[in-house]
Amino acid sequence: MRAIERIFGALIGLLAVVISAAPQVPSQAVIENPAKPKAANAGRVVTPTEVLAISDEGASDYFFKRPYGLSLGPDGSLFVRDWDQVLWFDKNGRFLRNFFKKGQGPGEMQNAGTAIESEKGIAVYSGYPNKLVFFDHTGQFEKEVAVRQEGRRILNLISRQADQFYFVSWEFPRTTGDPDVVDNPRTIVAVSEADGSITTLATFVTRAWVVTSPDGSGGMFDVTTLVATPFQDKLLALTHTEDYLVKLFDPAANKVVREFRRTYVRIKGEPLTEAEKKGGIGIGNKRYTRPERKFENDLKNLLARDDEIWAVTSTKDKAKGILIDVFDGESVYLDCFYLNLPEAAIRNLYTPGLCALDGEFLWVVEKAEDETYSIKKYRVGI
Repeated sequence: MRAIERIFGALIGLLAVVISAAPQVPSQAVIENPAKPKAANAGRVVTPTEVLAISDEGASDYFFKRPYGLSLGPDGSLFVRDWDQVLWFDKNGRFLRNFFKKGQGPGEMQNAGTAIESEKGIAVYSGYPNKLVFFDHTGQFEKEVAVRQEGRRILNLISRQADQFYFVSWEFPRTTGDPDVVDNPRTIVAVSEADGSITTLATFVTRAWVVTSPDGSGGMFDVTTLVATPFQDKLLALTHTEDYLVKLFDPAANKVVREFRRTYVRIKGEPLTEAEKKGGIGIGNKRYTRPERKFENDLKNLLARDDEIWAVTSTKDKAKGILIDVFDGESVYLDCFYLNLPEAAIRNLYTPGLCALDGEFLWVVEKAEDETYSIKKYRVGI
């Protein structure tokens, strides 16, 4: 689980912004799928073939401190976010450029952000100052658009459609009270490419274990989070609950068009690791570790390709790998298989932003025992 610490002072009153008033999406009839999919060979073990690996060994143009925020271009290229870096590699792993230039001038950023394809090139979101920075396909700076965000909410870029960029928006859920599990709403917002204005869309409730201090400091562990991935160009496939449930959200229409699940046996929660016991959140003179889970979240991640949604489940077998459920665009449970990858890759299949699916290929960040990182590309072959 990810621990997030945010310090709030006198400006805490600014956190109550218009975005927080976004309506929650009303529930609708859920499409029920059986425990077994249609495929005759469902449950098989699939062992991907490593195609290439990107590392910083011998590289002078970039380094890997903690790569994440993987996103894909339509030509199979890969964008990677890292410390003071927004890296671009072609489909063969060849380094193309670093879009990050530290500063506050045109084309410059204070913090590295997520990159995605725009209509005519590449767009990078800079969280401070809040803006979208546009480059052409040669990597040359073209323009930037200030994002008109109010308050101190956090924006995470997830997709683009037409002239709208879609983000997940959220804020620290509370600043007072005893340590407890509380609602932690996540809102989808649209940012206009024309003027950076924000349109608030739907809110999806997630949960977090939150601890606060009288001095205004606080921290939290996610219980659930909003996982959203682009699907079929116009939709977002998302999950935000502890139980097995996938929703298809149409941001242009601002509505959930379908909800579905399948019969699933829950997996008992994994005990805290020694590292988790020693780590956690430091508030004042006390340290807090995440609460033990009775059950793991049924769905850990969502990936998409063409007309398929791959649901990364909590079912894991040491010999077989992670169980992946496959649904089509009509929410029919088509197939399931165990994805048998090295442990370093399996860990990061659970984390949005550390893997990306591109047709028959899977990109995934891997951390070696010597603490060095690489990004590997596998041919899944199903």
